Amino acid sequence: MLFHPTNRRRARRSGASAALLIAALIAVSPSVAQPAAPAAYDLPAQPLGEALLALGRQAGLEISFPPAAVAGKTSPPLQGEYSPLLALNHLLAGSGLALRADGPDRYIVYVDKTNQFSALRLDAVRVYGEQVGERIYTREDIAETPSSNRDLSTLVATHPAVRTNPGAAGSQNRGSLNVEDISFHGSSPYQNLFQLDGMEATNRVDPASKNLNLQVGNVPSNPQSYFVDTSLLEEVRVHDSFVPVEYGRFTGGVVDARLRRFSGENRLNLDYRWNTSKMTRQEVAEGDQNSWAQGKPGYSPEWKKRFYSAVGDLAFNEKSGAVLAMSRRESDITRWNMGVDGKGQPAPGQDAYSDRIDNFLGKFSVRASADTTADLTLKYSDRSETLASDLFRHTRWDNNHGARGIGANVDHYFQGGRLALQAGWDRTLSNRESIGDELVTFRPYRLPLYTAGGFGKEQTRQDTWTLKSRVDLDPVRTGVFTHIPYAGVELNQVQANFERFQESHSYQRAYSRDGSYRDFSKVRYLPGTVDVNYNMASLYLSDRIEWERLALDAGLRYDRETFLGNNNVSPRTRLDWDVLGSGDTLLSAGWSRYYGSSVLVTALEEERSRLRRQVLDKDGLPVADGSKEYYVQYKGLRMPYDDEWAVSLRQRMAGMEGVLSYVRRNGRDQWTKTGNDKDGYRYTNEGLSTTDGVSLSVRTLEPWRLGETRWNMQASWSWQKRKTNADLVEGYNGDARDPDEYVIYNGSRTRAIDLPPSTFYQPQVATLSLLGAWPRAGLTWSNMVNWRSKRDATIYVGLGPRPDYLDRFVSGEVPSYWTWDTKLAWNPTFARSLEFTVEVLNVLDRKPAVTASNPNLKTNRSTYQTGRELWLQVGYRF
Repeated sequence: MLFHPTNRRRARRSGASAALLIAALIAVSPSVAQPAAPAAYDLPAQPLGEALLALGRQAGLEISFPPAAVAGKTSPPLQGEYSPLLALNHLLAGSGLALRADGPDRYIVYVDKTNQFSALRLDAVRVYGEQVGERIYTREDIAETPSSNRDLSTLVATHPAVRTNPGAAGSQNRGSLNVEDISFHGSSPYQNLFQLDGMEATNRVDPASKNLNLQVGNVPSNPQSYFVDTSLLEEVRVHDSFVPVEYGRFTGGVVDARLRRFSGENRLNLDYRWNTSKMTRQEVAEGDQNSWAQGKPGYSPEWKKRFYSAVGDLAFNEKSGAVLAMSRRESDITRWNMGVDGKGQPAPGQDAYSDRIDNFLGKFSVRASADTTADLTLKYSDRSETLASDLFRHTRWDNNHGARGIGANVDHYFQGGRLALQAGWDRTLSNRESIGDELVTFRPYRLPLYTAGGFGKEQTRQDTWTLKSRVDLDPVRTGVFTHIPYAGVELNQVQANFERFQESHSYQRAYSRDGSYRDFSKVRYLPGTVDVNYNMASLYLSDRIEWERLALDAGLRYDRETFLGNNNVSPRTRLDWDVLGSGDTLLSAGWSRYYGSSVLVTALEEERSRLRRQVLDKDGLPVADGSKEYYVQYKGLRMPYDDEWAVSLRQRMAGMEGVLSYVRRNGRDQWTKTGNDKDGYRYTNEGLSTTDGVSLSVRTLEPWRLGETRWNMQASWSWQKRKTNADLVEGYNGDARDPDEYVIYNGSRTRAIDLPPSTFYQPQVATLSLLGAWPRAGLTWSNMVNWRSKRDATIYVGLGPRPDYLDRFVSGEVPSYWTWDTKLAWNPTFARSLEFTVEVLNVLDRKPAVTASNPNLKTNRSTYQTGRELWLQVGYRF
């Protein structure tokens, strides 16, 4: 969003003036920046903020400044030929403001007092200077986007390159706080890179584990280590194509979340947000009605959601401060459980079970000198979901997923460049904890059988130690070329394990008429820990070579990991052509390779199975040697990778920007699994995919003005076509079909790889966002219209006729649909510290089927879009 600092009008009070410290940025994409040669300027005297905006657009500079620092200041006229730096100094002359470099073509403006640190030192918040293949969600974008649970997946779900699994927004489990998986350009949802303030926040142990039920060895997990509340963040940067060389160990996309840095003033923001099932319209298929009504795992019929958040911006002195942000998001879900009456018969009951996510994010900053800034970050996230079932008597269990970490960062500007150092530790935990250490299925005499008990606690853990360094050099001239190089190194040590904290058993107990009983099918699960430890090292080098209207970004990344002993080299290239020399028309093309990362359950699986002992067989007879041979072969695996060919055309005119992109991804060496319990399992590199995608995005660069109101618009449309021989949901746990294997589809013989994908597939999506602001009335109105095209679902219906007995599939058409989300925020003129927000998702209450039901089933099992959903929020700013 484009901000005009001089047009912000606020009352002269601390809470209101603090809002003016939101960064304003002047930017034209650095990708089209020309060598620092003199250029002709003709800018009249005008408000300083507007002059800086104009210079930024013309010179291709990225400048950040506190709006309060330029308020009321007028720039001198700028006429004649100047280099960009001299032009900037000319505009600041006599303003009392100073300037310093923040990287190539990037500058920070600050108040030039005796102490330089009295002004806000801001991270650049780009307005319309995003790199090709990058989208930045600023703090303002996050606050203005209609959402539900305020998580990263919800925020980026409408990105043109992103696809969610059909049914992710379905009615049947809307009370849950679960974070959905996302796929970029048809790549594995378990091979994205998540970062939090520059440190990796990706869970590599067993991210595809999704079974919520009480089952031994089953620990549900997620690819995201931290379930971050997006309202606590400064910005989120998403890279889907032309991904810079500093990012590695992914084949999908990059989601890089950044924490807030102190502003120099003391502020406190408090928010309370709520929603209930009575404020949400739901529709559930006939075949799921019973499970949904009883609140079984994966279903939530009734709930109360309450979100609390607090963000404190603290200035210890002019050189140091901190931002402490915390939140609790909780949902109390009504579920059925099982008790027993006086006659021994099952007695169903109901209770409220909690689903809760706690966040704490702290960033302490010190400006040691004009050239050196140091940060210390503390991170904590914890989700606990309590589940119950009417199939288990007096039994409940908790599925937990959390992370915590600490990081340190030092940025130092030296003569000729910038040095960044980072170090940190992050721990990801997923565990399932249940009552007792015996899960017993009881078979009473002439009474219904029931199950009770549990397996105690089982857990997966990932500890990651990281050390990173990067050097950016100022532009260097060599003849007619300008070079903008940078290089970096990253070292990681990873320790992962599975741990069972206590001995546990499972068995069945059958009672006779006289009260005696017999145990059978008894299994003993031993306590213990299974570990896998390995190291990773990465080196990367990038150089942007500029010549007249052409610029080549050439990068090379080398990754070495000791888990499988792989050495991988990833070229990254992009050629930019500034067609008209004005920066308004940019044609980009490139080829890149992205190598993924290991999934560590491959090494833990076999050893974890050795903690199992069969004690009694199905007839109740003792088993002499109860250990069960279980083989898992994973040695020799290669890292999965995606090759990307991308072309992009960006055009700016009349205050608008349009980007037309084509991206082709060839996924190779994807991990799959084949075998059985008897013969063992083997992980292979037989998975492959090809995805073609076209997207068109249009947005305003400057607000449209209608009377006293200002309006910003952003629209996008994308199309994807994908062929794959593996299922994205099953991922590395699923088998891969041979590319030449044939199946029957709608009665015709066809290659399996030509079947429409069944998961994470939506051929076309479109989104229109319109944001209006009426500053004098304190009103902000956000609107988002989402459209999804029709698609053919692929449904397995059994085997075909003799002699081939080919797998038989039919198509189930899922209709197109659209929804409208709206959000109205009001800061009363008589109480600017207060903010009231009303948010309505799916205003028109459209509830189409988003998945197709299997025709072999007697009842409909489709999943339906959640209907109208109302959220209310109140906030106070101190």
